[in-house]
Amino acid sequence: MARLIVLVWLACWARLGLGDDPAQRLKLSEPVQLSYKETRTLALLAQPWRGRGYLLADPQGTLVKLQLSPQRVIMAATPRELLYFDPASGERYRLPLPAPPPQAEGILVLQQLLRGDLESIRRRYRVDYEEDEQGWRLKLAPLSDDSPYRQVLLRGDAQGKRQVLVVIEQDGDRTVTEMTVDERGSQLSYTIARLLQEALGQ
Repeated sequence: MARLIVLVWLACWARLGLGDDPAQRLKLSEPVQLSYKETRTLALLAQPWRGRGYLLADPQGTLVKLQLSPQRVIMAATPRELLYFDPASGERYRLPLPAPPPQAEGILVLQQLLRGDLESIRRRYRVDYEEDEQGWRLKLAPLSDDSPYRQVLLRGDAQGKRQVLVVIEQDGDRTVTEMTVDERGSQLSYTIARLLQEALGQ
């Protein structure tokens, strides 16, 4: 599940704008909601898997992936734990954080990115950042073969409205997520709290 949560965390950086320090721009200043379309190309599947839904995050480090299609599923990460809830099957999981890598590698990286802590990330990943008048690109390449990822690439437009996230795992499986900013603001805190309560069964 931790590998799926990586999509929630990285999607929070729709707010990046050109001309600032990348470390500062990675930090959230307010809750954000994005709609997403996800395509996974897996060696074990003859056809790509596709899903869609919403991604929500706040500056405190709480992240929620609300998948609506092909079925409704809630995946979330708080500073203390990972949550998973499938209403159709009733499956519900909780994993405390910090957890040993590689299960929580994506979470550790993304917590650091949300804080703008690129120095900690550079101890395990080569970080490349580029920008021009068309937009920006952030690429992470692991320094060790122990990472579950071969490469993580996030690119966005100059207007801060649309982003594309590409995650390539060590076995070659690839996930591409297209994201569009829907809403920003403190009012989203209620939605995030409500989804967490549902995931926890409260």
